[in-house]
Amino acid sequence: MSSTTIKRHNHRVLPCNTERKIELINFLIKNNSDLYIVIVAKEAIKDFKDISLNEKIKVTTDKEWDDTITAEFDMLINYDLPEDAQIYLKRLELAKEYSLVLLEPSEHATLYPIETALGRVLVQDIIKVFETTQSKEMKKVQAKKDKKSKRYAEEIKKEQEKKEKAALKKLPPKRNVRKVVPKKEQ
Repeated sequence: MSSTTIKRHNHRVLPCNTERKIELINFLIKNNSDLYIVIVAKEAIKDFKDISLNEKIKVTTDKEWDDTITAEFDMLINYDLPEDAQIYLKRLELAKEYSLVLLEPSEHATLYPIETALGRVLVQDIIKVFETTQSKEMKKVQAKKDKKSKRYAEEIKKEQEKKEKAALKKLPPKRNVRKVVPKKEQ
């Protein structure tokens, strides 16, 4: 299966709301105009006419996959995620370089079986312009967690310093001890 050739950093999840998916696809096409791109969805894409198509771009569904995609291509854009992880792996078979998943907030549960089948967690790459409201909330929650863990680490450090000072106070005072250095024999 050639999907194993897709490097980890070239297999990304791009959070995006449904209303902005076509806009994101056009953005990806524009920025990767030199690549052969396949866009796949579970069912026919409603706004298909709004996608900037050219001879290097094919749009298909899972049902039409075997009939329309016969050769390898450079980039796979997953408009949505299939319910079955095996269908997703079938989508990956002919992808050579990149695989991008346009993930709606409601599809997060569908991602887990796919990550399990791949044996790794897919990195989420947030494109600022297409950021979902959920990803903004996740950033806020993560910032709060980071702040809390930093404060906790500082408290632990202060507590450790207190314990070290208390331990030093319990030690007997240092005595001035003269060192005896043996004379060298000649």
